[in-house]
Amino acid sequence: MNPFKNPIFISKVLKSYLFDIDRLWKLNERDLQKYRDKHLKKMVRFAYTVPVYHDKYKKAGVHPRDIEGIKDIEKLPLISKGDIKKYYPEGIISSKVRRERLIEVSTSGTTGKSLSIYVDMFDIVMGLFGYLRTLKEYGINCRKDKITIIGDFAPHTAESGYITRGLMPQLKLDLLLKNIQWLNTNDEPKKIVEDINRFKPVFIGGYAGMLGHLAVLKEKGYGKNISPRYIVSTGSVLDKTLKKFIEEIFDAHIFEAYGATESGPIAFQCKHGIYHVMSDLVHLEFLKDGEPVDSREPGQLILTKLYGKGTPIIRYNAINDIVAPLYGKCDCGLSGDLIEKIYGRDDLSLIFSDGKLLLPSSFGEIFSKILYELKTNKIKDVIIIQHSVTKIEIQIVIDEQLRNLGPSVEEIFSFLKQRFQEKIGPQVEIFIKEVKKIDKQKPRIISKVDRSRYKITRYI
Repeated sequence: MNPFKNPIFISKVLKSYLFDIDRLWKLNERDLQKYRDKHLKKMVRFAYTVPVYHDKYKKAGVHPRDIEGIKDIEKLPLISKGDIKKYYPEGIISSKVRRERLIEVSTSGTTGKSLSIYVDMFDIVMGLFGYLRTLKEYGINCRKDKITIIGDFAPHTAESGYITRGLMPQLKLDLLLKNIQWLNTNDEPKKIVEDINRFKPVFIGGYAGMLGHLAVLKEKGYGKNISPRYIVSTGSVLDKTLKKFIEEIFDAHIFEAYGATESGPIAFQCKHGIYHVMSDLVHLEFLKDGEPVDSREPGQLILTKLYGKGTPIIRYNAINDIVAPLYGKCDCGLSGDLIEKIYGRDDLSLIFSDGKLLLPSSFGEIFSKILYELKTNKIKDVIIIQHSVTKIEIQIVIDEQLRNLGPSVEEIFSFLKQRFQEKIGPQVEIFIKEVKKIDKQKPRIISKVDRSRYKITRYI
């Protein structure tokens, strides 16, 4: 049955639309905390009906009645990706929810280890409302303004589950909101820039890498009609210089939104450039060696989702992002927690003998420079393999249609080697070679180094 034909569900959605989008503007910190406490208790009670959580809580000797609010969250055991995989599929949904009413979505699998979970239709609606919250901050009207969303609509992804398998068939979203253009980031950048050029949106949302490709094409004369007021970057940390490059090319303000398949929206940057956590939707912990970190200090992100009837996400330790909190208030007046900096995933990082950990944000910074310094997007695919603490191999796939345009392949390889050497020092050998193709099932960053042998001294 289509839930949008159910008057009870529709009334719930309408209530959410009226109150949830504006909550961080309307509630003070005390009232927001009461709301968070209430919803955490509800989620823990619900999780107790889900086998993976029930078994973990029983083993840890904790019961839902022991949790009175956020202050008690540390009583709950951490949940890993392995826990969810072990109990998949029946053991990660509640005995009170029919599986056929849920939608299965999967993480990107960038580490080579994709994870499948379930979401319900209200999860999807709340995810959409979280996105609308970011539009509200920048004065974009979701019913009137032309909006282009460039998502990953591969069959298994969260975007596919939320939109093409969720809202589109149930709500006829493409007919209801004709002012929104949905594009697939897996298509060729030239096709995407042509589609956007015809649509002429005032707002564009997309992955950082694709936005960089579009900026290069725009600079070369494509997309003459593309002139958005705002651009939101998602999916990975946006290098500051690449951000400036994209802003200058499109003459638009760019900000970042942060989220995950397992939780939906997590945070977004306000007009002051500060990351605001959607604290009514998620609770974040930042741990180092099991203890909370200080303000501005990087720690491992532990994630709790405060809504939904799909697979609960409570004290989930497998986002694998290194994030620094910011304890304080922003001048914009929004309630909720703040983030100082997102460093990227530590399971997609490289460690060296002196304890330096090279995080994905650094990889993004290096490869972004090829876009805005060399003015080329002829690198089609890449994989980085760390064979030892002193040897790194980089395999590159070149776009044949662009091979003879712009800087040579040799120039690009020399540029890459120099930038990696600047980051990690001359003591590490960098080998770069061209390959015809890369296995899409493999993670893009592979380290063969036993990280347990080294103590992390700092993040790069």
